[in-house]
Amino acid sequence: MILDQIKADLTAAMKDREPARKEENQLKVLTLRTLLAEVKSFEVNNRKQPEDTDLSLMISKAVKQFRETLDNAMGKNAAGVVREDIAALERTKIAIVEKYLPTQMDKAEIEVLVAKAIAQAGATTPKDMGAVMAIVRPQTQGKADGKLVSEVVKAKLSGA
Repeated sequence: MILDQIKADLTAAMKDREPARKEENQLKVLTLRTLLAEVKSFEVNNRKQPEDTDLSLMISKAVKQFRETLDNAMGKNAAGVVREDIAALERTKIAIVEKYLPTQMDKAEIEVLVAKAIAQAGATTPKDMGAVMAIVRPQTQGKADGKLVSEVVKAKLSGA
């Protein structure tokens, strides 16, 4: 189970006293504790233990937040200032939590699913994007980046 692995990795990082990996372990501990705080919040709000699918969604959400911070640090914001120190931290956080996600679908796999969904929905124009996304989203949730899925659907429906 994903939750057991996260807890075991947190314990191992906390016990690792190797001076050469001190900063790396501190960041790992902080990142995993943040993830476990999300899990605890889920447990309190839903009054149940999260399943692996719930955990995958939480982890995907965390990765998305880290990527947004990374984009801002790399100057993809209004200020346009590059903060390489923050970007490096965010890349490390992404690497730490991505290993708990199921194998991500590549673009070719997404295109196959989208083509089937377009045929199933009878979609022909970009206006039908919502119907196609409603079919594709449950199949890709936690397994593919939603932004990439949306781009593929838009490209297929616009004839590109």
